[in-house]
Amino acid sequence: MNHTAAIRPLVIVCFGGGFLDGNRKYWSIRLICQSLARMGYVVASIDYRLGMNIFDQDLATRAVYRGVQDSRSAIRFFRADAANANTYRIDPNKVFIGGHSAGAFIALHNMYLDKEGERPISTGIWMQSGNNVPDQGCLDCVGNNLGYNGRANGGFSLAGAVGFTSYLEPEISPLMLMFHSSNDNTVPIGIGEPFSTYTPFIAGDDLPTVYGSDEIKKRCDTINQVYQYSRYTNRGHGVHENGTSSLHADIMPTIGQWLYSKYLQPADVAIVGSSEVCEGQLFANYSVSTPINHHLFWEIVGGTILSSSNNEAQVTWDANVSTRKLSARLISPHRAFGNKSNMEVAVISAETNTWIGPGNWSDVNAWSQGRTPLSCDSIIIPNQINPLAVTIPEFQNIELKSMDLGENVFLIIPGSSTLKVK
Repeated sequence: MNHTAAIRPLVIVCFGGGFLDGNRKYWSIRLICQSLARMGYVVASIDYRLGMNIFDQDLATRAVYRGVQDSRSAIRFFRADAANANTYRIDPNKVFIGGHSAGAFIALHNMYLDKEGERPISTGIWMQSGNNVPDQGCLDCVGNNLGYNGRANGGFSLAGAVGFTSYLEPEISPLMLMFHSSNDNTVPIGIGEPFSTYTPFIAGDDLPTVYGSDEIKKRCDTINQVYQYSRYTNRGHGVHENGTSSLHADIMPTIGQWLYSKYLQPADVAIVGSSEVCEGQLFANYSVSTPINHHLFWEIVGGTILSSSNNEAQVTWDANVSTRKLSARLISPHRAFGNKSNMEVAVISAETNTWIGPGNWSDVNAWSQGRTPLSCDSIIIPNQINPLAVTIPEFQNIELKSMDLGENVFLIIPGSSTLKVK
């Protein structure tokens, strides 16, 4: 991607700290943000409300929910700006979220706890020890810009977990990249309570059971959800941290490639046009369906592009070379490049191309040359015992060297097509 692009994807990054400690300036979070910024993303490391009662699982659940609300408020802020001043040149349809530990809890729940009916009961109004605990409100009821959606389009989790794997539903939803280590003693990689190594020493602790990356993987496999999972055995809870001042070498390349390939890289294109031309007629037209706001880049070997637009190219081929290839690739509004799509072209001498059926005019297996007729072809459709109707496709301008139709053969030419015999 390119920093000068008119619009750029956004990544929201959330720090860890057990919902008790930490801030957006934590060193490894800063390194993640700096690396993503160098890749061309707009990046925001956010703070969120802290405070968690480890002696009451209902109140602990409310702490996670507060963080999710704050993450959605941050996303709404940027989407509102994109719809108005667009100070940050954000693409509101390419907003991602990630985080470590508590920040990964927030990221995962932002992506998958997306319905009012999924809210934990403890986030509403209820009584505790005779006191009225207030309703925390809906997912997008905290902060400003309430008319915008606060859910991210995708993201990543570093040592994260969810309250229930049922939040992941068998429908189109954000794609997930996970990192977790089996020797993580803070957030279980499977099923369990957070801080399992430490909380037995704290009398009366009562944290909710959570479902770590192994369980999320199982759920994804069950519902055919797309994901990627980097699972380790010796990185502990700081799965991304290599010591106290650097990130493990695989973390940022993996995150960068995941976001790029799944969300930003344009799809491969299909080049429409003839892969075979006659030696006496080397000019050909080619086209590609180009998505809105995307640009198309053409390349050619063994020929010349006479003129081109964002979805068409007029080409003349060289009959005296061994390789002829036309390539096209999309460039997204974020300056992300798609893969090259290639079409190899053959130059054909004059041939007799005989109908051998069954099929239709466009069926290559219906012709003796294994291709549809070219302008240098003399076509023959032999006598038929029973009537045979061969229909030329719609919107075709066909030229032939000669044509011999046998008895009981009927050629149907739609009003949108033409047929010319030299």
